[in-house]
Amino acid sequence: MEAPNRRYAEASVGNIMPGMWSFMLAARARGLGTAWTSMHKARERDVAGILGIPFDTVAQAVLTPVAFTKGTDFNPAPRPAPDEVIHWDTW
Repeated sequence: MEAPNRRYAEASVGNIMPGMWSFMLAARARGLGTAWTSMHKARERDVAGILGIPFDTVAQAVLTPVAFTKGTDFNPAPRPAPDEVIHWDTW
């Protein structure tokens, strides 16, 4: 089987998001916490070497730590009112 095209994989990273979101929701339903991390992309080649990922053929999209949480009383994150961040036809 031919190795995947790295550039195509990098351009298709949006296809990863729905699957990763489902994974994160499934983990949460089982009492596990996750976090979407992508800062490793700045040093993707180094990370590939550490994790044994073939850099030339595999494009990394996200690394997700998974762990048991310190409790289960999660609350929505504080957010500004929509009118503070949404602008219609003007700034």
